[in-house]
Amino acid sequence: MQIAKDLGLCDYVIKSDDKALDKILELTGGKGVEKAVDCSANDLGRQLAIRATRSYGSIAFVGEGGTCSFNPSPDIIHGQKSIHGSWVTSLWKMEDLVEKIVRWGIHPDTLITHKFTTDNIQEAYSLMDSGKCGKVSVEFNK
Repeated sequence: MQIAKDLGLCDYVIKSDDKALDKILELTGGKGVEKAVDCSANDLGRQLAIRATRSYGSIAFVGEGGTCSFNPSPDIIHGQKSIHGSWVTSLWKMEDLVEKIVRWGIHPDTLITHKFTTDNIQEAYSLMDSGKCGKVSVEFNK
């Protein structure tokens, strides 16, 4: 969250708690967001993404693993929302992604908060799993 704020990648950062949905609805005039992306793979995070999305909106799940519990009729069907899963960026979208990174002045290296060699791979995975980091770079030993 702090990295997103520091880099100006978002208009608002709302901590996930029992008031998060109310805050999102307040900021959007009661309608919800047009698009939501859940990177957490956490059931409550995914539920928030679904319920905070407006009618005809889209939700993307990109966090690996986890589960999601929701009520299809009120949460998806009545609002005609779409849920998409994405494991990796499609190759045909990479050119657009790279162009936006340049246009927006984003430097991917600023997202990397920790670097590890393959000798410390377990430490790298433990840190990533903790969620207390940005991107983690694992570099081959030289």
